Amino acid sequence: MSAIKEAMTALKEVLLLADRVERVGSTLSEMTKELRDHDRRIIRLETFVEVGKMGRPSKH
Repeated sequence: MSAIKEAMTALKEVLLLADRVERVGSTLSEMTKELRDHDRRIIRLETFVEVGKMGRPSKH
């Protein structure tokens, strides 16, 4: 009987672990989307800075 109990406990742990892995994967996917959004925003800001530098007269 204890072998069956141990097997059931192990199976329960595997199912819990699978659920955790799925949640972590989902969280990672959301973080990836946010990172891409931040990257796009940074690129836009860098573009504004570069355009601003080109529009200024030289100090020579």
